[in-house]
Amino acid sequence: FKNAPVAGYCMSELIDAIENGHDHDADPLVVTGVYTGLEMDMGFYRRNREINPNSSFSVNG
Repeated sequence: FKNAPVAGYCMSELIDAIENGHDHDADPLVVTGVYTGLEMDMGFYRRNREINPNSSFSVNG
């Protein structure tokens, strides 16, 4: 639950960008953290991301 505010902020930025014509598939969005100023590459979560063959494909790891 501690990540919920960050996830919500990232999603709101992503939705706002897409609704204003941003093509997240072609140009993944980068969101800047409100408090840290660090950049978060939202391309890591996009549907066209490269599949990691070493993944367990499970949320449990």
